Amino acid sequence: MVWVMRIKSINTVMTIIVFVLITLTISIAVWWVADSTYHTVFKEQKKSMENMVEQSVSALDLYMVQTGDMAKLLAKDDASRNALAHGDIAAADSLFKSLLSASQDYWAAFLFDADGKVVAGYNAKGKDMTGADRASRGYVKKILSGTDFYISDKILKSKSGGGILIFAVAHAVRDASGKIIGGVGIFPKWESYTSKFIDPFRIGKDGYCFMFDSRGTIIAHAVNKKLYLADLSKYDFTKTILSVKNGGTDYDWKGRSKYMEFRTLPLTGWVIGVSAYEDDLAAAAIHQRNVLLIAGGIAVLLFSVVMISLIRRLVVSPVSNILAFSTDIASGDLKAELQGEYRYEFKALSEQIKAMVEELKNKLGFSEGVLNGLAVPCGIVGPDGKMIWVNQQLCTLLSTDISPEAAQGLAAGEFLFGDASRETLSEKAIKERASKQAEIEYTDFNGNIKYITVSTTPFFDMDGNMLGSVSMWIDMTDIRMQALKIEDQNNRITHAASDAEEISQNLSSAAEELAAQIEQSNRGAEEQRDRVAETSTAMEEMNATVLEVASNAGTAAEDADNACSKAQNGEKIVQQVIAAVEGVRSQADDLKQSMEQLGVEASEIGNILRVITDIADQTNLLALNAAIEAARAGEAGRGFAVVADEVRKLAESTMSATSEVGGAIVKIQNMTKQNIAATEGAAQSAHRSSELANESGQTLTEIVQLVENAADQVRAIATAAEQQSATSEEINRATEDISRISLETSQVMGEAAGAIQEVATMASKLNSVIEDIQPD
Repeated sequence: MVWVMRIKSINTVMTIIVFVLITLTISIAVWWVADSTYHTVFKEQKKSMENMVEQSVSALDLYMVQTGDMAKLLAKDDASRNALAHGDIAAADSLFKSLLSASQDYWAAFLFDADGKVVAGYNAKGKDMTGADRASRGYVKKILSGTDFYISDKILKSKSGGGILIFAVAHAVRDASGKIIGGVGIFPKWESYTSKFIDPFRIGKDGYCFMFDSRGTIIAHAVNKKLYLADLSKYDFTKTILSVKNGGTDYDWKGRSKYMEFRTLPLTGWVIGVSAYEDDLAAAAIHQRNVLLIAGGIAVLLFSVVMISLIRRLVVSPVSNILAFSTDIASGDLKAELQGEYRYEFKALSEQIKAMVEELKNKLGFSEGVLNGLAVPCGIVGPDGKMIWVNQQLCTLLSTDISPEAAQGLAAGEFLFGDASRETLSEKAIKERASKQAEIEYTDFNGNIKYITVSTTPFFDMDGNMLGSVSMWIDMTDIRMQALKIEDQNNRITHAASDAEEISQNLSSAAEELAAQIEQSNRGAEEQRDRVAETSTAMEEMNATVLEVASNAGTAAEDADNACSKAQNGEKIVQQVIAAVEGVRSQADDLKQSMEQLGVEASEIGNILRVITDIADQTNLLALNAAIEAARAGEAGRGFAVVADEVRKLAESTMSATSEVGGAIVKIQNMTKQNIAATEGAAQSAHRSSELANESGQTLTEIVQLVENAADQVRAIATAAEQQSATSEEINRATEDISRISLETSQVMGEAAGAIQEVATMASKLNSVIEDIQPD
């Protein structure tokens, strides 16, 4: 059937099939008739051959009986007995002479005595055979040995008869007592039988009769007389005849098949057979077969012409029109029309094909609309690694001059990367029959570097055959750049936090040092208060001990100078703390602005993700609608249902990926808000620290002023020591003032110590906030 598959025309196939079927049918019919006729004729011919052999055998049996009876009559005749018993040969001589004269079927007849000598007899030529010695002859020996009747199993050629074929028949002659005293021998001419019962018999054109003796020697042949007495025992068919005795056999003779029917005579072992060529036997059947073949050939031609004409009109022509219509549709000519008129099943077929094409056009239009409606860059790679479909968005993303139409048929690597030997992600997905997703750094055809997320999914027809892989290219360049900006902003925040940490540590150290100095000033103020109390107590003795008062006043002046010096140092330290706190507040303000800008950028990323989510939702909706329409289309829309399903899966994958990115962005936004809040708290703490430091500076300034006033008063006391006595009231009042000022100084110092402790606490909190801001 391979040659049938190679033929492209159904007309040729149908013609061949019809011709072969008709030829085969008529050939089988002719063969069956011819074979039946052949076997019938052959069987009848074999039956005729059997009858012919049976007739020949019957004739030979009768001939032998008659010959035997003749020998018996001669042997029983008184003339024969008297001649042998009494020597009266005259009657016997006359008997044998008259026999040969009356019958032409005998070559010789004679009477022999117990010694084997001829007593009376003649041959066909009239020669007197009296006195001839026949004692050595087989038939004489048989009779004299006690056999009553004997027929020779050999056909002999007469030496005196010119080659006449004869055989011997002998019968014993007995006297009155039953003793064998001689015998009668007669020699029938063999041709007397063969000319009547062998030579005339014919079967078919070349069939004939023949005879073998028991040794395989031809003793009769109806056609070829030259074969007489020829030894054919070497031939297989002769061996078969001699071994089987009776029956029939097939054999080859000079390249032609022959059939032989034969019978064996029990008395002599002779075989009578009829042989004929098989084609001669079946000549009538063969002639009938030839006539049937000619008639069958004519019938084949007539039936073939009629059937082929009908098939061309009723089948081939409609099929050709439908094929042409289908070819036009397959080549993309959806405006083609089905030509011709149709009957029977072809009418329904043409209507169904038209309906199918209309439905196909509807589904193709819908599917094409779905593909063209995709707003994201998209392409389809076939199983052979070549582009099947590309939208303009993908061409724009690649910055290529190749149009979507021109891209069809190009190798995927050549279209996407300008390298036909490069294996694309879609080709890997086709080989592995699994979806693939990867983010790549892509250099477009204008040299621009872009960050692309590629998702590709292979799709199959309803039978599981690979149709290709649809891929979507999502440009993540803006998101990646925003991420880089966020990363840079985080680095800046980390650097600012590091600086703030250093400033906070310095502020904490300065605050601790200032607290220690204030503590020392507080102890000095308390000591000054004690000294003033002692001075107040000793004022009663002031008049008597002016010098001691002057000395104590000098000591107080020195202590006041020391306190003034310490207060001035504390004022300088507080100014440094104020400057450091101002730096921290400035850094915190900058950090707050950066975090606010980071929040704005994160919000922009969220807006972009919402746009991508909307696109994925629309794509998923379009894919769902395409799947519904493809399902309505049935088998015609199976391929488009697969495409729509894969597009829906890609849209779901895009939505999932966008959701994950959105979650990450929300986390970034939340962290950014926390950082903004923490930074704002740090800024407020820094601002509060600055205010407290300013208050501490003002307090220290007042302390310095008070200490200076105290020093002036002590010096005034020292200067007016000589006037102590006269101005004791004034000294008492001054002492009370000093005591009050010392108390106030002690209180201010306590408040300053509390403020400094609060500054240290705020610096510690600021350090903790900065540690929280810094990345792990």
